[in-house]
Amino acid sequence: MKVLFLVPYPPQGASNRFRVLQFLPYLEKAGIACRVRAFYNERLWSILYARGRLLRKIFYGLACALNRLLDLARCLAYDVVFIHREAFPVGPAWFEALLRLLGKPYVYDFDDALFLPNVARPNRRFGKLKCPGKTASIIRGSRVTIAGNSYLAEYAGRSGAKKIVILPTVVDTGAFVPLAGKRDSGRVVIGWIGSPTTIEFLEDFRPVIDEVLSRCPDQACFRIVGGRLEGELPPGVSCLPWSLDTELRQLQDFDIGIMPMPDDEWTRGKCAFKAIEYMAVGIPAVCSPVGMNLELIQPGVSGFLPAGRREWVEILCTLVGDKSLRERVGREGRKLIETSFSLRMTAPRFKKAILDAGSEKLSP
Repeated sequence: MKVLFLVPYPPQGASNRFRVLQFLPYLEKAGIACRVRAFYNERLWSILYARGRLLRKIFYGLACALNRLLDLARCLAYDVVFIHREAFPVGPAWFEALLRLLGKPYVYDFDDALFLPNVARPNRRFGKLKCPGKTASIIRGSRVTIAGNSYLAEYAGRSGAKKIVILPTVVDTGAFVPLAGKRDSGRVVIGWIGSPTTIEFLEDFRPVIDEVLSRCPDQACFRIVGGRLEGELPPGVSCLPWSLDTELRQLQDFDIGIMPMPDDEWTRGKCAFKAIEYMAVGIPAVCSPVGMNLELIQPGVSGFLPAGRREWVEILCTLVGDKSLRERVGREGRKLIETSFSLRMTAPRFKKAILDAGSEKLSP
């Protein structure tokens, strides 16, 4: 079998890296030939979430669109097409409709509530070009729909999906491991890792940061990787760039991982991946009680789910002062990821979804 994977991002994009690219060696060992085509090239990706640069974004975007049009012809040489999130970031689902007209079966995989309006702040002027309603059309046309969590699976069911498989975003637990021989660095590092699209969740979290640092001025610090808070940073808060080469070590250097976010329709579609990364490297995950976080974390055992500002502050300050608690919760979280959210456990189901799409008859 030959499969063409259409993904939005180059390898730096976490979504297709963890939901597509890490599975390819397993598929190829099983005799499935794989090719990956990203929509965004490196040039557009490097400025995608930067403010301004409108003309460059348009120019590079048109080049990327032309490349994706050529992918329609490339699809003819493959048995199955695998679409992660969407073939085109703007416009209706015409690409997927043409695949159906060509009789080309496709798998659709999504890990966010893409059916809701949502545009990164630096690209708001392109918001009118987005068509979130097309998600339902893409789902209806797919042989198999892979949803990142139960909330997304419910939407797929309402949209007329022929077959739904729930596959969480997982990690390679052979690579994502606790740091051996980790030494105390003086201060307990409370870490957050993300991107420019999710840093806004931390803006509302600043009062918690301020209070924790006020109560534990010499014991704790906050380290933010992959985004930058606006304005002047208080002492004890640092913002570092993200890179593919340093991502794992940056996670391992945290002592506590945080995932604060509001409770709304968009965040309920999130797949708890920050928490999964934290737990995989053996640190306690402290997350808002929203969406899949509620399914993933058993409070006080494999992580924590503080419901409000006061609980956030109390839990973080308690963890800062109790190393044995951090280690115990970190171990339990790691066990859960190894048994239920690992690449090793998920890869066979991923392969089966693709094989099913290639073997089933296309519904009229």
